[in-house]
Amino acid sequence: MKLEHYVNILVTYGLDHHLFSMSETDKVVKKLAKVLGLKPWTFQPDRPGYNLETIVNPLLDHAFKRGLFSVDTIHERDAFEALIMDAMMPSPKVVKDRFKVLHDRDPEKVTRYLYDMSVAVNYIKADRLRQNIKWIHPSPYGDLQMTINLAKPEKDPRDIAAAKQTEAVKQDDIPLCVLCKENEQNYHNARMNLRIVPVTLGEERWHFQFSPYLYYNEHAIILHDVHKPMQIKPKTFTYLLDFLDLFPGYFIGSNADLPIVGGSILNHDHFQAGRHVFPIEEATIDKAFDTNLDINIEAVNWPMSTVRLQSQDRGLLARTATRFWEAWQTYEHQALDIIAKTHGEPHNTVTPIARLKDGVYTLDLILRNNRTSEAHPLGIFHPHADVQHIKKENIGLIEAMGLAILPGRLKEELGLILEALKQRAPTLPETLKHHQDWYETLERQDIREEDGLFNAVGTRFERVLEDAGVFKRDQAGQEAFHHFIETVIHPE
Repeated sequence: MKLEHYVNILVTYGLDHHLFSMSETDKVVKKLAKVLGLKPWTFQPDRPGYNLETIVNPLLDHAFKRGLFSVDTIHERDAFEALIMDAMMPSPKVVKDRFKVLHDRDPEKVTRYLYDMSVAVNYIKADRLRQNIKWIHPSPYGDLQMTINLAKPEKDPRDIAAAKQTEAVKQDDIPLCVLCKENEQNYHNARMNLRIVPVTLGEERWHFQFSPYLYYNEHAIILHDVHKPMQIKPKTFTYLLDFLDLFPGYFIGSNADLPIVGGSILNHDHFQAGRHVFPIEEATIDKAFDTNLDINIEAVNWPMSTVRLQSQDRGLLARTATRFWEAWQTYEHQALDIIAKTHGEPHNTVTPIARLKDGVYTLDLILRNNRTSEAHPLGIFHPHADVQHIKKENIGLIEAMGLAILPGRLKEELGLILEALKQRAPTLPETLKHHQDWYETLERQDIREEDGLFNAVGTRFERVLEDAGVFKRDQAGQEAFHHFIETVIHPE
């Protein structure tokens, strides 16, 4: 099949996905010809039941053979594919203008415009994401959402902490990090097919984009206009509530701003949002507190200590959240290993999550502490050593809400463990020794089938979340948690 035929199919694909109009077809063909080093030709629509990957791969093979990119790796192919897609896309300015017009018409539906485009141009790599393994795990806290993610590499918490401390150095045409606004239509990070739109939160300029990893439905990232570190502060609650007023069908939340308890990117202030119901939202309530105000304050039945605030008055909600945040900054309970500062370094912070439903604003404040100890060098309130074979990374916003993002290595490892269980092997091979203690537990439980193994993984994730909880779920922990809430509501 001639290369021009594949390009004809690709152009037809672009038309079918409304990336450009029929009147723009000649311009698009010329742009694609230039990108691929071909002579322009007359476009002929072609719809052979196309699959985007089968269309693009021959074009990428051609580009590599022509020396249009130098190393035949997944990253380099992704970068050149993004360049091809950019040739069919509306410009960043056109997208921004269109988004504003659509938002003025219907804030509930406007995100679909940007989302559908991001999927169509393979910025959101839907085919790869469909390979992720997903299941539901019943737990004492409700149904947890489990995934083994095959698209994103596992990160070490120490590397994440180091990245926050390292000052980024600006290089020509290379953004300071993968979240910077300069990534839009930028070849370096395979982002030529990225489009972002500006939003105003707290009278400051932020930008809305979708995540290429798509951990959940319409997984969006809201990034600050300026490259600066994550910071939770009173104004954070204003940012979150402003976003809900702009996009009432979405939730929005922030990772904590300290190493160990923060997310995988701490060096650029950002939020995550989307159209998804997480397990924490459906969790039951342990205790409701009397306030004498137009606000509900509750302790949530959740492995990570969570205060829930609800009110129709967003100003009252923000002020109350600020009081809890300020109180938590200095809170200590040495018997529970909760210490606010060491040598002036703060340990206490929060993971905030905001939602709006039927005119009622909800703010969940998950209390966090990032202390380490000799016994727990990666974090006292971090997955402990005996569960790190399943999850070693920081427990960020998404997992704190009950959606597990487990490393892709587990797909193969669990398959090998299941085979060993079926064969009743006494030990695991050397490459799986990090699972050995757990394997012996599985043996004692006589687990021989996949369903039982995946249920055991879910139970391990329960422990991961419980380890990250500052007030443990025992009597002493819950009494201290409820007392903390009471002292904020009714200060002496």
